[in-house]
Amino acid sequence: MKRWMIAFLALSLTAPVLAVPPQNPDRLKSMIDDLETLADQGRALKQNLDPADEAAVKACRAEHGALHEQAVALRDTAAKLPQLAYRVNLTMAASAAASCVACDQGAGQCDSVAPALDRVRHQMNTPAARE
Repeated sequence: MKRWMIAFLALSLTAPVLAVPPQNPDRLKSMIDDLETLADQGRALKQNLDPADEAAVKACRAEHGALHEQAVALRDTAAKLPQLAYRVNLTMAASAAASCVACDQGAGQCDSVAPALDRVRHQMNTPAARE
């Protein structure tokens, strides 16, 4: 498990160095916007929600369950992106967003969305390496 984490961390840190222009920048920008919106909605949802209160969690799922489904769908879409650097960081952001909008999770996962999206933006704005 430690090897996977070290490899994943190394990839996350070196991805900006291996800049590759996105094949479809509009699609990535749309995904970034959707993930930011989900993170904001998750933060708002968590302000008055106690994850230990089962009745509140059940009511939250009934009212906001579609948010979690949307985040999971974004995660699945991100996992199928052809370019590794975007696939990794957008999948990480979407996983954090799915936890962020899940009614039975704490608000801590909402803070993980922005750094992953910042890495995607950095990757998109870094000029491609010339050969």
